[in-house]
Amino acid sequence: MNKLLVTLLLGAAFTHFPLLAAEAPKTDTAPNAEVQMPQTSKININTATESELQLLKGIGQAKAKAIVEYRNQYGRFASVEDLTKVAGVGQKVLDDNRDILSL
Repeated sequence: MNKLLVTLLLGAAFTHFPLLAAEAPKTDTAPNAEVQMPQTSKININTATESELQLLKGIGQAKAKAIVEYRNQYGRFASVEDLTKVAGVGQKVLDDNRDILSL
């Protein structure tokens, strides 16, 4: 009798709730997780906007603005390493982002 009751209850549950956790779509990020750039994307430090520069680790609004102002005053960066010439951008920021920086 108990097996019959359990079977009926489970059958009713599957009828009313067909999407089980095993069938739920899988996602790689948790809700409210920080959005990250795909690893194949590069940021060109000679053409990136302030918004694009803010996608870099350790670069907020103020540093992004400083990068654009430096570029406007002194011209294009000759190398990725030249990014450290911008006030507030140190070697750690460069090292943390080296794989996604381009000219």
